[in-house]
Amino acid sequence: MKKLLRPRDIFLLGLGGFLDVLEELKDPLGIMAKSYKAMYGFTPERYKRQNYSHLVWRNLKVGYIEKIIKDGEVYLRLTGEGKEKIIRDFPVMAFRKKKWDEKWRIVLFDIAELNRRKRDALRSKLKELGFGMFQQSVYISPHDFTKDMVEFLITSQLSDFVYVFEILHIQMAIGNAKELARKVWNLDSLSEKYKKLIEKISHLIGTHGREVKLNNIKDREAERNEKKKIEREKKRNEKTRKEEIGNIKEEYFRLISIDPFLPKDLLPVNWAFSKLTDLLKKL
Repeated sequence: MKKLLRPRDIFLLGLGGFLDVLEELKDPLGIMAKSYKAMYGFTPERYKRQNYSHLVWRNLKVGYIEKIIKDGEVYLRLTGEGKEKIIRDFPVMAFRKKKWDEKWRIVLFDIAELNRRKRDALRSKLKELGFGMFQQSVYISPHDFTKDMVEFLITSQLSDFVYVFEILHIQMAIGNAKELARKVWNLDSLSEKYKKLIEKISHLIGTHGREVKLNNIKDREAERNEKKKIEREKKRNEKTRKEEIGNIKEEYFRLISIDPFLPKDLLPVNWAFSKLTDLLKKL
């Protein structure tokens, strides 16, 4: 998948619930960057009111989103066409909750240095579709992207150099399918990143709502000063918390953009992604 997410990507992914975070966006046509902020947790310095306004109107115009009224409030919601757009841009998302058919797709190629540009284009396409490198010039995937690959090869005039296979089993001398997936997609590294993010969220949830207690002060003037001091501290803490939430959401978006979303059958036990999305909703 893509490693860099544009504002429009996050906007549509969030509205579609594809990130398990957001499905509808309240009062976007107010219009401030606060709706954008609802997804990021903050509004980037460069992302002005006008940018967000254009983002909303462009997607309304092309039909990727629609306005709805719910309980007297205006909301934005993703349309069917918008969901199709997401799947075109992030094809692996289509398989996020699908049951695996237990088949493997294998792509083999032998492209000379003379056609280096086409070879690089092929590798980029394979990564976009979530394929993992089994070995040099051999990529595998549990997702059924055979049709997509054939269309790409014909369009790119690579049919004579690339072979696409679909098989039931990959025979290994040692290990099993889960072990294969762990190595090919470097799941240990991704798991560690997810776990670190879970720790950050858990800490932030655990510290939220803690009150600074007022000491037993008899002098009224001193008491007022102490209350003001506590109020300032609370505001600073809240600002810091919002910044931390923004950093957490940015990291989350970055991680899901490199997640191959493998079938549950191929993931390690207690894969961290589900826990992460549950905690993010609470946050």
